[in-house]
Amino acid sequence: MNGDELRQFWSIPEPLSFLPITQGVNNLTQVIETPAGSYILRSYRADRALEQIRYELGVLKRFQGRILPFQVPIPIPTMTGELFAVLSETVVSLSPRLPGSPPPNDNLEQAYAAGEALAQLVKALAELQVEITSQIAPFPPSGDFAVWSGIPIIPANLLQDLPLAKEEREQLLRIVEETQALSPSLYQTLPRQIIHRDYDQSNILMEGNSVTGVLDFEFCGPDLRVLDLAYALSQWPSGLWNTGKEWAIIDAFGKGYLRQQDLSIVELEALPLVFRLRATTSLFFHLGRFAQGVETAEEILERIQETLTTEAWLQIHAQELVRHAHRWRP
Repeated sequence: MNGDELRQFWSIPEPLSFLPITQGVNNLTQVIETPAGSYILRSYRADRALEQIRYELGVLKRFQGRILPFQVPIPIPTMTGELFAVLSETVVSLSPRLPGSPPPNDNLEQAYAAGEALAQLVKALAELQVEITSQIAPFPPSGDFAVWSGIPIIPANLLQDLPLAKEEREQLLRIVEETQALSPSLYQTLPRQIIHRDYDQSNILMEGNSVTGVLDFEFCGPDLRVLDLAYALSQWPSGLWNTGKEWAIIDAFGKGYLRQQDLSIVELEALPLVFRLRATTSLFFHLGRFAQGVETAEEILERIQETLTTEAWLQIHAQELVRHAHRWRP
């Protein structure tokens, strides 16, 4: 991709320089430097459904004009008013580059600020209305496990092909079975709205103790309101599980969140189950990609080990997590 191709769709001054910075699950991100400023060019993978891209960009566009204490990557329309373009058979979108950098996971002040920002984002997303059609559709609710895999899969068969201990396979299948049985009750009892669904350190920008930007809305869509908090809490203490140091981070993030967004007692008490719900959805998603040859065995094994580590922690601390959650309220 070059500047001439890009200027077929967007009015960007020369000279241009392209610098790849990250490669996510569904896209490649590049920085474009110009005399007029910096931009982010996202190139979506070929297996990403076009209706999901339209939904993601439509959500972001609806933040235009809304006042938030941080920024989101609002897409810049093409010269014909579209929110994306197709260059060399690749779907791309353009947005301004946001200031800041991803935070570490061991700073209590930043964890608190990130919790506040997530709550503010959840409140803003609750106000958005995006019509779902055959051309505009999000990823499904997290409880629709079979849809997240992309193709029909049998987890037991795929796990059998991976170099896992028998106990690890059995534990993963037990998590899947129990979560599939319990998830319908979560969707019957807990509030739902549009949420981000991927709020972790890699998708947050900070300067000092202030969140400056929230990125990567590719998985956003209607789901359980509390799922964003559960996922963030399952990711933020990465590397700190079972050290005792995880609790300070969890409490800081949770208190920041509850300062801005109240949750019902039922939602707080469901946190351990929602942890497992998000982990099971992720397992189906990545096993599906593994079955399609999009992810390697090494990549799926890394994610499985993360799931097993978090599950081992939950087995010991699930009720303690709920007790802590009740103390997060101001």
